[in-house]
Amino acid sequence: MFTRTTHSFATALVVAALAAPGCGKPKGETTPPTDTKPVEAPPVADKPARVYQDPPPPTEPREVQFPDLQKIQTKNGLEIYVVENHEVPLITAQLVVKAGTMDDEQLAEMTANMLGEGTKTRTKAKIDEEIEFVGGSLGAGAGIHDTSVFTQVLKRDIKLALTLMADEVVNPAFPPAALDKLKEKAKTGLKAMKANSDVLADQLFDMAAYPSGHPYGRPLPTEAQIDAVTVDAVKKFHDTFYRSNNSYLILSGDITLAEAEKLGNDVFGKWKPIEGQAPTNPLNGFKSYKHPPKLIVHLVNRPGSAQSDIRVGNLALARKNPEWIKLDLASDILGGGSTGRLFLDVREEKGLTYGIYTKMEPGVAPGTWRIWTKTKTATTGEMLKAIFGHINKMRDTDVTQKEFEDVTREAIGSFPLSIETADQVAGRVRTILTYGLPNDYYKTYRDEVRKAQIADMKAMSRKFMNDVPVVIVVGRADKTEQQIKDALPDATIVHYDTDLKCLEKDTTFCAANNALAAATAAPAPAPAQAK
Repeated sequence: MFTRTTHSFATALVVAALAAPGCGKPKGETTPPTDTKPVEAPPVADKPARVYQDPPPPTEPREVQFPDLQKIQTKNGLEIYVVENHEVPLITAQLVVKAGTMDDEQLAEMTANMLGEGTKTRTKAKIDEEIEFVGGSLGAGAGIHDTSVFTQVLKRDIKLALTLMADEVVNPAFPPAALDKLKEKAKTGLKAMKANSDVLADQLFDMAAYPSGHPYGRPLPTEAQIDAVTVDAVKKFHDTFYRSNNSYLILSGDITLAEAEKLGNDVFGKWKPIEGQAPTNPLNGFKSYKHPPKLIVHLVNRPGSAQSDIRVGNLALARKNPEWIKLDLASDILGGGSTGRLFLDVREEKGLTYGIYTKMEPGVAPGTWRIWTKTKTATTGEMLKAIFGHINKMRDTDVTQKEFEDVTREAIGSFPLSIETADQVAGRVRTILTYGLPNDYYKTYRDEVRKAQIADMKAMSRKFMNDVPVVIVVGRADKTEQQIKDALPDATIVHYDTDLKCLEKDTTFCAANNALAAATAAPAPAPAQAK
C-alpha cells in the first residue's frame, strides 16, 4: 500500500514538472519567430508507372467425362436411371411424372403442391419431422412438361427418403382445407404477377410467339379458373397421370445399379401402372409454325412504370435440334453476358440500360430466342433502334475471330463446373430425358462445341434471329407510342391492358388470335410421350 502511494505521488510530480512553463523542451530549442517565411519543400518526383504483367495464356481444358447413364426397369414399369459417383456418401433422387402444366396448368400445379400436405398414412407434420430428422429435404413442383418430386440425403437414409417420396406420390390425402389455402395463395400470386412488368412482358411474348391455344403460350389464368379447381379434379388428374409406367426415377450419387434396382422394387413395387392407352401429348395438336407476316409491336399500357420492359425475338428451334449448340454460341456472342455485343454497346457505350441479354428457352416443340432488357421511358425508341441494329449486324456480317474464340473457350471451359455435384448431374439427366436428347449428349458436348465454325455464327443468326421479330413493350403508352412509331415506322402497334387483354376492336393482330411462329425453325413437335 505504501509503495503504491509513493509511486503515484512521484508520477504526479513528474507530470507537474513537465507541464510547468519552460519545461518539457530539449535544451537549446527555441520557438521560431512568427514572421519567418515557410521554407518550400523540394518537388517530389512522380512514382514510376506500375507495369502489370499480362496474365498467362489459358491452358487446355482438363479432361472431364460426364458419368455413364445406366438404366433398369422395375416389374411395374418404373424406369430408373442411375449415375454413380462415390466420392461423397450423398444421393440425389428425382422422381419425374410425365405430366405438367401443358396437360392442365391449374391441376398440374395444385396436384404437385398438394403432395406435401399429408398422405393416407402420414400427416404433413410427420413427413416433415421424419425427413428433417435425417437432415434431408423433400419437395415437389410442376413444370411445363412434367412434375418432379425430389430429395437429397446421405446414403444411409436413402430408403427412408424414397419411402416418404413414394407415400406422397402413391397415397396422397388431398385434404380440402389445404387446397383452399393453395387456391388463395395462387390468387395472391396472380395479383403479384400482374403487377410485375417482367412477368407481363415474358407472358405476352409467349402468347404472341405461339399459335393460339398452344401449351407454351397460354395467357395468365383468371381467379375464376383458380377457384374452379376442386379436390375431385385434383384426384382425377393424379389418378390419370401419376402411374409407375408414366414416370421415371433418377438416382445420382453414392449408389450402385444393384442397390437402385432393389430400392425401386421394394419402395415403388405396389405403385400401379396405366392400363390401356396413355393420354396424348397436347403438343401433337400443333403441326406447323409460321413467322408473323409483318412487324407488330405489342404495347402494354402500364401507367405507373418508370421504365419500359422490352422483349424482341421469335420462335427458334426445338431443344433436340442438332443446331442448338451453334445457335447458343451465336446468341452468347450477341448477349450472353457482360462481354456480349449488346452489353458492351447498349449499356457501356450508350448507357441505355443496366442490363441487356439474350435468352434461349428450350422446348420439345420449337422454343424461343429473345433479347431481354429494360430502359428509361424516354429512351424506349433509341433502345429499339439499337436492338434492331445489332440483330441485323449479326445476320449480315461475320463475327470476329476473337469473339468466336472467346465464346467457344467459355463454353468448353465452364462445362465441368456444371456437372460437379450429384444434383447438377441429375438435372442434366432430366434434360436428356425431357427433350429426347441422345444419352451421350453431355459426353460429347465439348466435342460438338469444337466442331462449330466461325461461319456458323452468321448462318445461325440468319436462320433463327428474325429481321421481323415479335416485339413487346411494357410501359407508359402515352410516353412510348410515338417513340415506337419513329423507331419502327413500318410496325403496327397493338394495345393491351395489364390483364394482357387486347384493346383493339379489330383483333386481327392480337396475340391470342394471330400468334404465329417459325415454320422452318424446327421439325414438327415430337410424338406424345409415353404417359
